[in-house]
Amino acid sequence: MRVLQPCSTQQTGFALKRIQRGFTIVELIAVITIIGLLAAVAGPKFIGNATFETRGAQGTLLAALRYAQKTAVAQRRVVYLNLNTATRAICLGYNSSCSSAVIDPATQAAYSKTLPASVTLGTTQATLGFDGLGRPVPNANATYSVQNAMDLSESPRTIVVEAETGYVR
Repeated sequence: MRVLQPCSTQQTGFALKRIQRGFTIVELIAVITIIGLLAAVAGPKFIGNATFETRGAQGTLLAALRYAQKTAVAQRRVVYLNLNTATRAICLGYNSSCSSAVIDPATQAAYSKTLPASVTLGTTQATLGFDGLGRPVPNANATYSVQNAMDLSESPRTIVVEAETGYVR
């Protein structure tokens, strides 16, 4: 009578030797985890962080505009945002020169932010106020643009403050 052998074995001498094909699930998970960690840590260094800084600068400017508007509504008084495009500095104050500063809730100091050097800024209103109803002062559309200075082919990110309503988008 003839005995059938499994196809994954091979007879060599007196012992049966098992042929391995592929990887175990543990080996596959370990390799995928290592590749994922390398991609998360080393990937941004190959891409460059100027794009991330541009997005962050847009977010910082957007947050400052919205905070100025909400502070003006909450305190029923005019709050100004002053943007210096040369130094990329943002400050909030109760007058247009920011000498009477709004307090930053995160630091409990004067609200002042400096955007990264890898961005350039453009604006139609370097000094913009919000009245107690959240409307812009002067009552006109204001546009802010944040551009990646390292890669000019990237389109600028634009923030618009609507006249009359003060809607920040």
